[in-house]
Amino acid sequence: MGFFARGIETAPRAAIETHQFARLRSLLERSSLDNPFYRTKFRAAGLGSLQDVIEIARSPDRFRQLPTSGKQELLDDQAAHPPHGTNVLSPSPPFVRQHQTSGTTGTPLKVWETRQSWEWMTTLWLYQLLALDITPVDTIFMAFNFGHSLGLWNVLDAGMQLGALTLTGGGLTSLQRVDSIVHNRATVLVCTPSYALRLAEVAADNRIDIRRSAVGTIIVGGEPGASVAGTRDRIERLWGARLYDSPGLTEVGHIGLACPHQGVHLVESEFYVEMLDPETQRPVGPGEAGEIVVTNFGRPATPVIRYRTRDVARPVYDMCPCGRTFMRLEGGIIGRSDDMIVVRGVNVFPSLVEAIIRECGDVSEYSVEIVGTQDMYSLRIKIELDADCTGGPETIRRRIEDTFHRRLYLKTDVEVVPAGALPRSGAKRSRFVRVEADKPSLK
Repeated sequence: MGFFARGIETAPRAAIETHQFARLRSLLERSSLDNPFYRTKFRAAGLGSLQDVIEIARSPDRFRQLPTSGKQELLDDQAAHPPHGTNVLSPSPPFVRQHQTSGTTGTPLKVWETRQSWEWMTTLWLYQLLALDITPVDTIFMAFNFGHSLGLWNVLDAGMQLGALTLTGGGLTSLQRVDSIVHNRATVLVCTPSYALRLAEVAADNRIDIRRSAVGTIIVGGEPGASVAGTRDRIERLWGARLYDSPGLTEVGHIGLACPHQGVHLVESEFYVEMLDPETQRPVGPGEAGEIVVTNFGRPATPVIRYRTRDVARPVYDMCPCGRTFMRLEGGIIGRSDDMIVVRGVNVFPSLVEAIIRECGDVSEYSVEIVGTQDMYSLRIKIELDADCTGGPETIRRRIEDTFHRRLYLKTDVEVVPAGALPRSGAKRSRFVRVEADKPSLK
């Protein structure tokens, strides 16, 4: 079992917090003096002097007096002050890279990197690779298009720093990626959960037994699903490999670290993380669902301070069997606070829908239409069946409908569609589509 920085990864909670607040004070001091965006926010919050700002980073309760920030706020700032916005140290440092968020929730947010922040981003992936004992004898395959999104760019640098052969799948079709994985004897696959399923499907369609490949470790991120037991089990069964959920956000950094026990830790040496009730903004207790609010330490030229990620998870603080004392997320990312819908009085996250569908088995792909208005939603689910499903279409359809009713007291409309009818993608995507109540089902 490997560590990047064993001392801090296994430190007592009090020592981790001391480390974090020392870095917070340094970040706040610099941002108060030289970052117009945060200097304005601090003053609006009544923190007029540098000493006021530094003193706020003395305890969690005091730090919460700072206002939060959000994606739309940063987008508006970039639109008003192109191209960088005002969340940049003054004078502006030399930037060496520019990436952006995927745009799946709206206008992409641009992210600017200095050489130092890019090295920090690579370090975050070194935490991950070393945690899973990736070594120079491994071959890493990145099933990623290498476009403007940040995605897996830093995996390339981290893998090479480890001395591992690191292969990119940019510009290749899914079948070409499968061929490259098999012929280059890749031992580690990095992609999204849905694309791991897609690659296994392409392999089967072309009579390639992907379970006989050398892949033993699959690291996924970019979308929910990997911590859903049914999805994880399905991917592991199709590949004959272990699956690890390693979350991150373009605007924050690669915040997650999957350990050998398949726990999802947060890299608290490089981030200060608050778990807050999305409505009240008060801290939640261990095991309670809260929104992840993040301050990052490694991008001082363009930081995010008390950034509302909208991701929801349940924090656990006791020591993990892997020996780490970093906070871990029980069940990974549950969903997004802005993705939750109320269906006939029941709070429903996409991850819960996926968990129920996967639990029922025999489903190779699915999509969900959220039908109705804000006042009354219903779920319309389309499924494709496994080629070797254990029951007929009507049996499986009724099984899923009955399970939703038993678990959530919800009536759902499940439709079995032909194999290949539902969309696939290698990119970050959502299987959930909102449909107005008077519109017909999407075809």
